[in-house]
Amino acid sequence: MHTLIKTSVVALTFALLAGCQNQVENPEMNQCAQQNYQCESSCEQQTTAEGLKQQVCSGKCVESYNQCKAQAEKLGNI
Repeated sequence: MHTLIKTSVVALTFALLAGCQNQVENPEMNQCAQQNYQCESSCEQQTTAEGLKQQVCSGKCVESYNQCKAQAEKLGNI
């Protein structure tokens, strides 16, 4: 449970920093960070204990974030 809290804090910090860093330059990146935070939060609510289910859910969030980020970077270069 303690690790879950640490993971949540790290994810939130990352989302906030990513959002602040890219808010003016690339609002799409901010959207990706917000979606990632919501995804991670949903994983935490759906899984009561840490384990494979939590890792799979979190992995899907990371995949989704990476795809979103790649698309946002392409849009930023146009």
